[in-house]
Amino acid sequence: MATKQVKPHALFQVWSPDEVAECLEGIGNTGIYEKIWNKIVPIYDKWPKSEVPDDFSRRCLAKWWDLFTYEERIKLNAAAALHDQKNA
Repeated sequence: MATKQVKPHALFQVWSPDEVAECLEGIGNTGIYEKIWNKIVPIYDKWPKSEVPDDFSRRCLAKWWDLFTYEERIKLNAAAALHDQKNA
C-alpha cells in the first residue's frame, strides 16, 4: 500500500524546529510539540553549527518531515496556512 504524500508547507523550508514549536499557533500542547522538543531538537542541537548565517537547508523543519505521521503533517500544514492567512 502506498503512503500518502504530504509535502511540507513553504514555511517549514525556513523555520527551525524550535521556532515551529514555540511560534506556530496550534502546535503548543500537542504531541507534535513534544515530538519536536523530545526527538528533533536534540538531533538538531548536536549538529555542527553552520558557517552560513541563514543556512535554512540545515536548520529547517522540512529536513525532519519524514519523522512526522501523515496526520501530524496535515496538522502542521494547516497551522502554517493559518499563520500565512493571519499575516498576509
